[in-house]
Amino acid sequence: MGNDTRKNEEQMEMLLMTLGEVSHGICLFQSENQIKRVSMIQERIGKEKVIAHNIADDNEETGMVNSQDFRRWASQSDAKVIIVYNIQILGIRFGDDAVIEKLNFMRDQILAIGKLFVFGMSPYFHLLLSRNARDLYSCILYHFTFQDSDKAMDRIYDFDREELSGDDALESARYQEMKERIQNHGGKKDISMYLACIESWDSVRGYLSNQETEFVRGLVEDAEQEYIGKEIELEDVEKLWILAGAWIGLEEAEKSVPWYTKALSTVKSVLGEEHPMYADALAEYLNYFWSVQNLMAGEKVCDQAIQIYHDRNKKYSDKGRSVLLWKAVVYRVQSKYAEALDIYEDLLNYQIGKYGEKYYGNASLHNNIGRVYKAQGDLSKALKQYERAEELLRNAGKRGGELLGIYQNMCIAYLDSGNGKEAWKYIKKAKRITEDVYGADSIRLIQIYNSMAGIWRARERLDRESEYLQKALDLIKKTHMEESESAAYIYHNMGNSLSVGRYMQDAAVFYRHAIAIREKIYGEKNEMTAISYEQLAYVLYISSNKKEAKYYADKARNAYISLYGSRNEHLERMDDYLKSLQNIV
Repeated sequence: MGNDTRKNEEQMEMLLMTLGEVSHGICLFQSENQIKRVSMIQERIGKEKVIAHNIADDNEETGMVNSQDFRRWASQSDAKVIIVYNIQILGIRFGDDAVIEKLNFMRDQILAIGKLFVFGMSPYFHLLLSRNARDLYSCILYHFTFQDSDKAMDRIYDFDREELSGDDALESARYQEMKERIQNHGGKKDISMYLACIESWDSVRGYLSNQETEFVRGLVEDAEQEYIGKEIELEDVEKLWILAGAWIGLEEAEKSVPWYTKALSTVKSVLGEEHPMYADALAEYLNYFWSVQNLMAGEKVCDQAIQIYHDRNKKYSDKGRSVLLWKAVVYRVQSKYAEALDIYEDLLNYQIGKYGEKYYGNASLHNNIGRVYKAQGDLSKALKQYERAEELLRNAGKRGGELLGIYQNMCIAYLDSGNGKEAWKYIKKAKRITEDVYGADSIRLIQIYNSMAGIWRARERLDRESEYLQKALDLIKKTHMEESESAAYIYHNMGNSLSVGRYMQDAAVFYRHAIAIREKIYGEKNEMTAISYEQLAYVLYISSNKKEAKYYADKARNAYISLYGSRNEHLERMDDYLKSLQNIV
């Protein structure tokens, strides 16, 4: 025990004391190296006083454990202590849920044997047991925790694991355990195990170091090779979704498209286009359009899925809600704020009714409602919604990527309200999370640099504004995001910066780039597109290109009429501007 930590030594002493004083019931210990712990127990109290059964010694053909197995182990000698360890291996063989259900069911039968059972399991399996086997867990007398993990594994978390709770804690432990299983698998490829590990990583990558992506990338590449050229069956579809989602998580979204389309084709050929699973496949495909910020291109896919869910009374299923959220975002970028609010508030009322007001899943809805209020110019209401979203996440122990969008939105709201100090505080928080979780070259930094540039613009520091816009441009080029919505924002804002500096011809080039993307994504009758038309018209006029200036001013005016009717502040501004061009033929 010389190499053990003091905490481990204390846990061992407490466990041994319990074994000496308790004669009946169930205790539990968790450890990454259970063989070591069992050996130490036997050495300290004597092998004749304890029966030890290692689940790893059983063949898979032996089948799931049952109450007769526990009775048989207990009858091997007069020893009053029976240690059954490496229980998590049953989960590998028969599925975690099946094992948990079986152990929970056997609680009274195990207790009726009349001896002291000590279960040994991995930290992940302990969490799973505590969450999903309440009957069994409620009767466990004592449980002990040993820290036996490799130091390298302890560093995979950028956030304190003690801060995690609920599903995140469980999934993080599951990822760690799956990674260890793969690393200790002797180089043998097990695609099912790879996909399980990838799925766990994708669920909690917001809490894991960016360094983990290289390990996961290798698994994804191996899994991809497994399915290339394979005839895809219906049972493979969900595996393809995991594979496609992993490429998005690795920020190589284009590699996800073939897998989403294969999944769609398979479901269509077997079940048809009206089946709810086809809608599920469409909903999964929307992840790609979201990742490349091309909402308009995904709108047709979204509408098709919504119609299927509506026809099949699946509106409030998990994926049904996800496509409604997508549609709300589309409404928001189209400036259809009332329609967007209707969706958000409907979903919020549904979730509050089902899960309660403190459910952390409500945070996303509060955040999006805040974005609508922000777009409508009500910054006070927007900030209240963002603050509520942050409160829900923090109370639920969320410390990672979920907070990223909220901090970005809070930055923008504070900036628009003239509070640059608070804006800078929140965008710095967003930048730290992004770099820690997604890496220094993440596409998520594009919008963060944009916000930072906006803060320096408000301070009238064009040099610093230009510095951060250039960082964003460099990242756009590096990550091949030249045709994205994010790129359009940067091009437009670079045009603004250059026009203030009186570099009108250069500014016009960037405005044209922004317009080309915005017309493609949003269409001509959109406020964002109209703003770019208006700004380009201005720099063309200053550059003495008055005929083309009038052309773009007219396009902006027509867009504003389409959006807000024949009387609005935008139209008044454009009419005043066009009067200065009235002599242009």
